[in-house]
Amino acid sequence: MGIKVFMDKNKMATFSCPECKKIRQMDVSQFYNIVKEVKLKYTCTCKHKISVILERRQFFREKVYLEGCILKNLKKYAMMVVDISRFGLKIELIEKLELKVGEKIHVEFILDNLNRSKIYKGVIVRTVSSKEIGVQFESSDHYDKFGPYLLFHFS
Repeated sequence: MGIKVFMDKNKMATFSCPECKKIRQMDVSQFYNIVKEVKLKYTCTCKHKISVILERRQFFREKVYLEGCILKNLKKYAMMVVDISRFGLKIELIEKLELKVGEKIHVEFILDNLNRSKIYKGVIVRTVSSKEIGVQFESSDHYDKFGPYLLFHFS
């Protein structure tokens, strides 16, 4: 497994050597349109070699473990939010549920903040893989308790 290096909007990535602490920014635009995961070997000027994974997401994703449920056809299905960003969630299904890419559903989950705030969001299913699904929020505007959570919890 490598160190994650993020591509910015200008298709540049910042590499930081853990050995000598030198920082170097490089153009990584040739990897922008590659669909699968991009793994690179970076050699610092000090000759230290680093394995990196190029992350091309617009917003960072963070691992979380938030209990919740999917609301579909007036029924609740238990789930766990395992990954979170400003634009969406990765959800692990606890109960069996048939979902299709493009389907609109609602999710409800409890934040791990001091108040244990309950969040209710409309989402669109983007990926389905056995017990994991990826969803995108219907709106990227978060005027509820989720906005401050993203701002302060992940900065």
